[in-house]
Amino acid sequence: MRILLLNDFLYPSFIGGVERRNADLAVALARRGHEVTLIGFGEGPARPEPGVRYESLGPLGKLYDARGKRRTMQSLRFAARAWTLDLSRFDLVETASVPYIHLVPLALRCRLRGIPLVVTWYEFWGPYWASYLGGFRAPVYRAIEGFVARLGTRIVATSRLTARRLEKHLPRRRPVAVVPCGVHLDEVRAAAPSEGAREADIVFAGRMIAEKRIDLLLEAAALLPEARVVVYGEGPDEKRLMAIAARLGVETRVDFRGHVEEATPVWREIARSKIAVQPSSREGFGIFPLEAMALGTPVVFVDWPDSAIPELVRDGVEGVMSPPDAASFARALKSLLEDAGRRSAMGEAGRRRASIYDWSRVAARLDEIFSGLVASPGSASRDEREGEIAAGREERPSGR
Repeated sequence: MRILLLNDFLYPSFIGGVERRNADLAVALARRGHEVTLIGFGEGPARPEPGVRYESLGPLGKLYDARGKRRTMQSLRFAARAWTLDLSRFDLVETASVPYIHLVPLALRCRLRGIPLVVTWYEFWGPYWASYLGGFRAPVYRAIEGFVARLGTRIVATSRLTARRLEKHLPRRRPVAVVPCGVHLDEVRAAAPSEGAREADIVFAGRMIAEKRIDLLLEAAALLPEARVVVYGEGPDEKRLMAIAARLGVETRVDFRGHVEEATPVWREIARSKIAVQPSSREGFGIFPLEAMALGTPVVFVDWPDSAIPELVRDGVEGVMSPPDAASFARALKSLLEDAGRRSAMGEAGRRRASIYDWSRVAARLDEIFSGLVASPGSASRDEREGEIAAGREERPSGR
């Protein structure tokens, strides 16, 4: 099968969750015998794996405006390129829902050519637009999101949270298949040190944007005078966060390591750390917590209504969920930092759970969906109708 994975940006020119997921998925699908092409702005890796091709739409451009919000012009630029792409080379197209407007020309062109279009949703914002944009633009963007949610031959969500929100806006009997992101377990675990005690205390990796709530992590670190924190990532919130660290007096204990070209150094640091943290207030899946679980590092995360992390990391099993305030977050971190036995047990549970998200299993589920669409574009498999998770039915911890 000739598969196109279309996204506005390519990994590693832009390091984000969707970009990472597409790069990993392409490798997993190629290993299953498919020809996979990734198209987007920026450049792909210098040496793609066999069966994987990267095609650039041009330079990255400027994603965020002065307020740290996505630029509308960048979205329109991507939509324009979606209108002119040569789709005749592909049997199936898969794309992320964001930045929304590109779905209109893409869905139309796929329909005219009889090519199945799979739209993967990582989040469905709905009312969240009011707090993200405010003013007259929020209802406009919310209406656009609701409209494009109906586009595509098949709809995929990376979490049950997103699937439930989508289903409220879709006609009855429109299936939403829940297919999570994955992790190449062998590659991640090969990067871990073979021996030696954990040295760092707390590690975080992700985009430096307001929704990641790294400021909450810094405030919690100020309440833990002995804790050392490592932060990987870059983004429009970087200067503000460094100013907060200086104001709180934690700049000597928080190591901002910025952008890294390769994931291996991050994996090594996760394996060396006692705790991985994910304070994000908005999270459609959580690749970084999944990598931490694969490496046996427990995850402390924050309970927010727009975060799907609790579906991945179970409170009290692979990690700890904290209320959304600095004092509670600091208490959760302190409790786990001081309990090596508990960290070890959660780390082992994380390793076991991560196995169901190995890309070999997740890609097999997507392969099933893709192949079914190419063979019979109007059909829906039983699993899609049930909206079940890709890598096996969701495990539920005892006592919950």
